[in-house]
Amino acid sequence: MPSHSEVSGEREAGLAQLETWVRELLEANAKRAHGWLHTDRVRANIRILARAEMVDPFLAEVAALLHDVGRTQPGPETEHGARSAAIAGLHLKALALTSEEVEAVLHAIRWHNSLRDDTPLLRILRDADMLDGLGAIGIVRAFMSKSDLPPYDSVHPFQEGTNRWPPSYCSDQLQGQMEWYDRLNTETARLMAKKRIDFMSAFITQARDEIMLSADGQISNA
Repeated sequence: MPSHSEVSGEREAGLAQLETWVRELLEANAKRAHGWLHTDRVRANIRILARAEMVDPFLAEVAALLHDVGRTQPGPETEHGARSAAIAGLHLKALALTSEEVEAVLHAIRWHNSLRDDTPLLRILRDADMLDGLGAIGIVRAFMSKSDLPPYDSVHPFQEGTNRWPPSYCSDQLQGQMEWYDRLNTETARLMAKKRIDFMSAFITQARDEIMLSADGQISNA
């Protein structure tokens, strides 16, 4: 894992047990773009954010690990936060949290896929999650999550200014994810995201040039 946990002692042992359960659950359900690898990267992001934003690192890691477990259950995409919170509540009892800590974690998980930003833990969980939709990994996830769609519009590939939602092409998903930059809550996350957004912009320019070259046989100098 690329970032180091600041949790130790009994809480570290509790996190290890929770990680084992979450990993087995997500790998068994094979959710692809929202599977264990995504959750593990969100946890790495939230470790950095928790340190910078002075949020309890243990609660941050717990929230990151459990934020998508509801995706293993049937239901609307927009309600996976609520399903995750319901499942998480059953597992927080083993972590010896106070009632206030339980409430904070469940609130963050419940609303992480919304525009709410009313607690520090919710803000950094949302940021950690959105950061994983940006950069090179964000590109990979965009095409994975919409692999049932055509990759791009052959007439106007990766057209700027399009706002097709729900997506008609994988490229719509990619460009939609780039808009997450403007929804980031913390300056720390925006600093982390800047290089990722630049990479995605360069990818789109390169992809568009290659597609248009194959279409008209001309070398683009754009």
